[in-house]
Amino acid sequence: MYKMPGAGVGVAGGGVGTLAATGADVGWWLAVGVALVLLGIAALIAVRRRNRRFSRLDG
Repeated sequence: MYKMPGAGVGVAGGGVGTLAATGADVGWWLAVGVALVLLGIAALIAVRRRNRRFSRLDG
């Protein structure tokens, strides 16, 4: 049976690479991805609002 490097007895809980490669806990990775996308959208909206406010003060 094939063992991934780093998936032996010496590694207690495995690493991020072994979790991603084995597909373990895919729901957690999806949740993190969705959270990052939402944070990115919120940051873009905040920057756009700030730029609009500053442009009104200049004019």
